[in-house]
Amino acid sequence: MTQNEIYDQLIAAVTDNLTSPWTICRLNGRYLDNGLDVEFDGIYLTPDGDEKPLSTDFHEDVTEAVVALYQLRKTQGQSRANVLQLDLSAQGKYTVQYSWDQEIQDEEDHFNNGGTAREWQAIREAKYGAA
Repeated sequence: MTQNEIYDQLIAAVTDNLTSPWTICRLNGRYLDNGLDVEFDGIYLTPDGDEKPLSTDFHEDVTEAVVALYQLRKTQGQSRANVLQLDLSAQGKYTVQYSWDQEIQDEEDHFNNGGTAREWQAIREAKYGAA
């Protein structure tokens, strides 16, 4: 799959989950385990301007495609990123941005090395401030 085909698949999944009127939505993806897993969350705005949570209960094919996108970007030598942000308008216009969040990587490294939640909370507060 190409990058644009993956974007199209992701956009279709997002719009399928938007069952009530909306104007704009934002989907956030966090790559974990060196890009082998991804977690999603998101929001959308109603025509009245109310912010609502976006359902991210996507079919496994969508998650697999977004994981493949990580690997595709990596093989193309694109900048390192563990955060994907998709902004989509009801008119079908969209932007995709990638960024690096060191806190995500630090948390993953901590737990992969056997750290506890209590230890991570203390480290996180000391390094990044209170949640």
